[in-house]
Amino acid sequence: MALLSNQATKDDNDLTVVTHYDNIDIEKSATEANDKSSSNENGDHNPRNISEKNYLEINGKENITDGQPSKDALNDAPDGGYGWAVVVAAFFANVTLFGTVCVWGIFSQAYATSTLEGKSTTLELMTIGSVMFVSLNVLSPISVLLVRFGTRFNYALGSILMCLGVVLASFSTEVWHLYLTQGLLFGFGGSFLYMSVASVIPQWFTTRRATAMGISSAGTGLGTVAMSPLVNYLILKYGLPWAYRILGFFLLGICTVGTILIKDRLPKSHRKNKPIKSPIQVSMFKMLNFDIWLVGSVVGLMGYLPPVFYLPKYAASIGINETDASNLLSIMSASNAAFRIILGFGADKIGRLNMFIISSALSGIFAFVIWPLANSYNILLVFCVLWGGTSGMYYALAAPITATVVGMKNISSGLSITFIFGAIAAMGTPISAAIQQATPNNEYIGIQMFTGAIYILGTFICLYLKFRLTGSLVSKY
Repeated sequence: MALLSNQATKDDNDLTVVTHYDNIDIEKSATEANDKSSSNENGDHNPRNISEKNYLEINGKENITDGQPSKDALNDAPDGGYGWAVVVAAFFANVTLFGTVCVWGIFSQAYATSTLEGKSTTLELMTIGSVMFVSLNVLSPISVLLVRFGTRFNYALGSILMCLGVVLASFSTEVWHLYLTQGLLFGFGGSFLYMSVASVIPQWFTTRRATAMGISSAGTGLGTVAMSPLVNYLILKYGLPWAYRILGFFLLGICTVGTILIKDRLPKSHRKNKPIKSPIQVSMFKMLNFDIWLVGSVVGLMGYLPPVFYLPKYAASIGINETDASNLLSIMSASNAAFRIILGFGADKIGRLNMFIISSALSGIFAFVIWPLANSYNILLVFCVLWGGTSGMYYALAAPITATVVGMKNISSGLSITFIFGAIAAMGTPISAAIQQATPNNEYIGIQMFTGAIYILGTFICLYLKFRLTGSLVSKY
């Protein structure tokens, strides 16, 4: 996972640094250097007060030269240029991946009333969506092991596996068939796309990194906007099996375009010389700030999937028909997409961790206050717009926040661990299903309170992290 940042030569302390990325070899010559554990104006930080020999950044930027790619290849990231084509490829990856994941609620409702009626429970069906999410996160380090073959290879391989999972799901007649195809195989393929996107965009962007990630992750919302009515139409017109097959080949077409556009900025020689090694560094867990970030992000993310998966079922429970329910999911996703771009841009201005905290707090408030009152189409529409706009910022900000907390030279391991731990958040859906089963008359108030509480808890954990990093609750970070 090759992440680049600006070249550094000298600062006010007459400090020169040369870093060998991946091998983490650091040479330095300095007449005066301060080994501090405080944030600089760019929000970068040495979380553990590590010695300068093992952790050294100048304004959060490392210089990668000597014995690796040439200096020309590793000049400052262009913050644009062909990087915008890479953002488009990342956008397509999110369209296909998360667009399909987020419409599982429509598929599950269709299965519950047709092929699997009487063969499966709500908990079993909803857990399939969680399996997709778990596979996406837990299996993501495998793509890191194959990084030497290039981002395009990982992107293409993931596209094939993901689309194959969708097509094979069309032949499912038992619930366990869906666990293996749409759950495990689709999620495995999606992990390659997810990590490709997370690793390649930082090669092309520095100061605009959160904006670029926000644009690419907007594909999550826009993908659902397009796929929600599409999937509903295909199911009604052609039935479940052919709806899956048509969707599978549709996704393959989009992924083919993304494969053509995706591109590493590092030369092939750099990737070929990389040894195949585990992306997980156990020593990362000694960074207390990183541990706090893992807990805070996972807790907050646990509240994201239940409303997305349960929306079609909840809409049906208050008398909304399938078409209108599909439209509400599209509206929620459209709001999600638009606000990821807007809030991603804002995150570059006010601080990425700050934006994550604000959006998580608002998501919890909307789940507490508006969702329980949504007993009509219009009120549910308001909830979809507001909650949809603030709820998905983890996917836009997880990578840049992780980079800030652990440092760029630890980003490969940091992201791998972050995404693996993110799989725990998939437990939010089966927990919600269990809460609903324990609620009198299978009401949704328990799910609504759980969603709000988990977002607020994640907000307070991240607030504590910010205070540890900056010593303030209002500074930019």
